[in-house]
Amino acid sequence: MTFLANALRRMLGRPSIPAGSAATTATAAPAGEGGEDGGFHFGRRGRKQDYRVDMDRVQKELTAGGIGRLDWLAREIVRSLKTGGHRSRNKGFSTEFSDFKPYTEGDDIRMLDWRLYARTEKFYVRKYEAETNLECLFLVDASRSMAWRWGKSLSKLEYAIVLTAALTLLMSKKQDRVGLLAFDGDDLKVIPPGSRRTQLGAMFAALENVKPAGGAILPRLLEHAPLVKPHRGRIVLCSDMEEEPDQVMPLFTELAGKGDEVILVHLLDKAEVELPYSDRVSLLADSENGRRWVVDMPHLKKRHRERIHGFRKEWVDLCHDNVIRYVPLDTSTPFTDAVRDIVEV
Repeated sequence: MTFLANALRRMLGRPSIPAGSAATTATAAPAGEGGEDGGFHFGRRGRKQDYRVDMDRVQKELTAGGIGRLDWLAREIVRSLKTGGHRSRNKGFSTEFSDFKPYTEGDDIRMLDWRLYARTEKFYVRKYEAETNLECLFLVDASRSMAWRWGKSLSKLEYAIVLTAALTLLMSKKQDRVGLLAFDGDDLKVIPPGSRRTQLGAMFAALENVKPAGGAILPRLLEHAPLVKPHRGRIVLCSDMEEEPDQVMPLFTELAGKGDEVILVHLLDKAEVELPYSDRVSLLADSENGRRWVVDMPHLKKRHRERIHGFRKEWVDLCHDNVIRYVPLDTSTPFTDAVRDIVEV
């Protein structure tokens, strides 16, 4: 059951019209396989709206028999981005001075600053900032809620796969080490971070074969991440976060405490963010149980926006408290904008 369906049921409460009454016999047919509209339909006064990602060619590739040619999709996205270096928090030898720190036993005595000693009569060593290769692990939430879509738009899972492929290609061009962790049912797809020539192909192949599955996917991803990525760097999770915060935040906190930059890409469907119904719609029907409601659609949309704001804000606050970077996206966000929101380009 999706966030949209749950939210509507909570807001609407008890049905306004009994199921099967003569006044509601003209409602739309039941949802197709997968519940394209979250189990909800509307009466004769409105038309279903369709949200599409801006990149029409990407949309066409994705809907023509699954996610094929993922390498082409990633290159189309990266092609328009400017690439550049990023600064590492790791210190090394270079020509760019970073800071001083008090000398402690074990520090390299070659880094002692004698001029500063002459002024302070205390030992300090120089620190330098180096351009280094970053180690990044991508976590893709393949839970069933991520497979939900409205109409013919991209599902959240499809969007996450294409976005991860584009980020993988972009970071590999910078000689960064990239890896992947994704659960496909009981099948755990693990690609430890690396920069070998075959790494990119292995990442694309694994992403192309990710399928939605049931169960508690997200906690398992977070539990396995430290085992796959032993060195400090970056961890990027793409998920709709349809989990109880109490179940996953301790795992987030543990990851962030290891010194990694942790990024939560909170991805929702466009139809989950903005109710995809015309203001003229006055009747909603739940195809799962036959309940029907007479609604004031503008008022319902306002309440839903408030609910979405609260849902997002809960995760914003939790991420802020745990030094986790929060990136809110929906499936209508152009991929190039999404990439720029996540990494430096």
